[in-house]
Amino acid sequence: MTLDGSGVKKDSVFRPRARIMKTLGEELISSDSVALIELVKNSFDADATHVHIRFIGPLLRGRGAIEVFDDGTGMDIDTIRRIWMEPATPSKKILRTSPSGRRVLGEKGIGRFAAARLATYTELISKRSGDQYEAHAEVDWSQFDDNEKYLDEVEILTENRAVSDALGNFFNVKDVSDTNAKKNIHGTCLRMNGLKNDWSEANFQDLRRALSRLISPFSGFKDFSIKLDASDQFERFSEDIGPPEVVKFPHYIVSGEVDSLGEYAINYSVERSGTHEKLVGKLKNFNGTWLLGESNTALSGQSEPKCGPLKIELRVWDRDDLGNIVQITGASISNIRRELDLYAGINIYRDGFRVLPYGEPNNDWLRLDIRRVQNPSLRLSNNQILGYISIGANENPELKDQSNREGLRESDAKQDLMQIMIAVLSHLEAIRKKSRREDSTPVGRDQSGGGLFAKPDLSSFSAHLKESHPADVETQQLIKQIEDNFTIQLDEIKKTVARYHGLVTLGQLIDMLLHQGRQPLSKIVAESTLGKEDLEDHGLAENPILAKLHGRFEKIRTQSAVLDGVFHRVEPFGGRKRGRPGQLYLEKILSDAIDIFADKIEKLGVVIFRPSTSTLVTVDPAELQEVFVNLIQNSLYWLASVEKEKRKIAVQITRTEASVVEIIFADSGPGISDEFKEVIFDPYFSTRPDGTGLGLAVCGDIIRDYYGGSLSLLDTNKLGGAAFQIILRKRV
Repeated sequence: MTLDGSGVKKDSVFRPRARIMKTLGEELISSDSVALIELVKNSFDADATHVHIRFIGPLLRGRGAIEVFDDGTGMDIDTIRRIWMEPATPSKKILRTSPSGRRVLGEKGIGRFAAARLATYTELISKRSGDQYEAHAEVDWSQFDDNEKYLDEVEILTENRAVSDALGNFFNVKDVSDTNAKKNIHGTCLRMNGLKNDWSEANFQDLRRALSRLISPFSGFKDFSIKLDASDQFERFSEDIGPPEVVKFPHYIVSGEVDSLGEYAINYSVERSGTHEKLVGKLKNFNGTWLLGESNTALSGQSEPKCGPLKIELRVWDRDDLGNIVQITGASISNIRRELDLYAGINIYRDGFRVLPYGEPNNDWLRLDIRRVQNPSLRLSNNQILGYISIGANENPELKDQSNREGLRESDAKQDLMQIMIAVLSHLEAIRKKSRREDSTPVGRDQSGGGLFAKPDLSSFSAHLKESHPADVETQQLIKQIEDNFTIQLDEIKKTVARYHGLVTLGQLIDMLLHQGRQPLSKIVAESTLGKEDLEDHGLAENPILAKLHGRFEKIRTQSAVLDGVFHRVEPFGGRKRGRPGQLYLEKILSDAIDIFADKIEKLGVVIFRPSTSTLVTVDPAELQEVFVNLIQNSLYWLASVEKEKRKIAVQITRTEASVVEIIFADSGPGISDEFKEVIFDPYFSTRPDGTGLGLAVCGDIIRDYYGGSLSLLDTNKLGGAAFQIILRKRV
């Protein structure tokens, strides 16, 4: 010991106490989810292609366990002793890339604190390819609670040993005594026993969300996957981690790049109209704020932004119009909005991995919600956007982490990044405002086609009257009144015909509804009865019965979803008042119409070729479903007259222009005779014995009056039967 200037004794060599290192680790690792993410990052740095996180119950404080397996390069005993067990080692700062070329994510040497955060006791098993033995280490983290113990006094057991079943089972090697099999095994297993905290459903929701966003959902690594294996109690969280379903169905998409000089190329897409705009230019700095310029020339004396290059992709939703997601997923509006709340936000990814806490719930780091308060009709809020900004650590050296690795340091580079994102979003907001204004414009009906419900045209008679009897004002007023009354009567007739036509269609659906509805309903009743009997026979206090009850109700939920799907498909034919058209996928409306006839299609052996496209439009599903139902119904009727192996229907949907959609509906039936081709669209004409002759006429009026389009019969068809072309020009 030596004395300092005040005469107080001090250690001649600095010896950190174990308790200090434990406290430091807890401050660096803020939650159990973050701890597991750090361990996954370590696996990524070790060139793993797969990470498996397994929970072993009961997941209560002081009990249970978590295992993390990976198939990375593994470690030998020397690496474990010198690097993994040494805090704040500089190995990853010295070697910035892994052997396979990955940019390593860990730099602070704090990964081992993650294991201490999660559990009291850690067992580490690791092996390199070609090694005869596996390295084994055991750590009791409770030693770090001793205020008197120094770090170099903490006991850590390490040894080389024969390959155990742990890694062998992970690699599906049944006989670890096989010499060749042993050599091929490589990777690491962390077993953490004696959990520090209870695990609840909310914890698993946080973990699943964090893992699903750990790798960029839009440009993730194809050679790196994560599997979550929860305990029996939380089995529904067991899954291969991927992006949330809602990501697939945005209303607007923004993607592009900004280089280090401020030059950008950004694409803007409005999905419901199919419009696209590419913006190319150079960032301009006006009064200290970066804005999108119109050319590649910089202002005189202007410097480049402190950040860049950047890759940007944003997916944006109108939260008041989520019908397309309801249509595809079957989820309720409230559940979809809840999922958006959980996943929305703009994330930052460095070298493909997420930088926390950007994009976390309520982390509005771009202050978008404040902007929206100032102009709610124009601005986007944070919970409408799911996106990412991709940066590289080498290319953006001024975007540095804070010491706890959760967030970027405040700097000019970070401010520039924020301003660039606001500039990109501002242009999207302008596009969105224009698009929504166009959608809200009332759709006028095209009366020029002379359809079944065309407005009477008495203009020539009125003109003749004015010319021949200019003073006869009373007769002219009478003609005007007749026109107005005729229009009102036509509207009523049209509503009545549509209503009765819908009733005819609905009558044909009743048998299908009962057939498909009774079976799942029977299941619901049977399973609920069994669940009740289990409880009555065995009581409510025993956990196995509760687990069994959970399984019963899960089956009830599944079967209820089947019944709900049937109701969903026939819902557009109900009598409820229709609201304004919403954003929906045209292919899903077609699919729902086809599914209505599933039994008949199967019975006839008809092969249906459905479109593989996803065309987002603004339509009333009842209108177009009525069109599809009529076409399908006609095809099935006539296909019954050809040989079974030749029965086919093919549908193709193509957006031919920004606001024009073409639908080709073809079958392999007998086709339409030349003598009838000119009259098949006439009201009340039908060659079917039981036909009303209104189907094609009403379909034509729907397409013409509501969508400014046309329904026509094509002259040729590769399938050999009838082929109809539908053109939609409005609300698409």
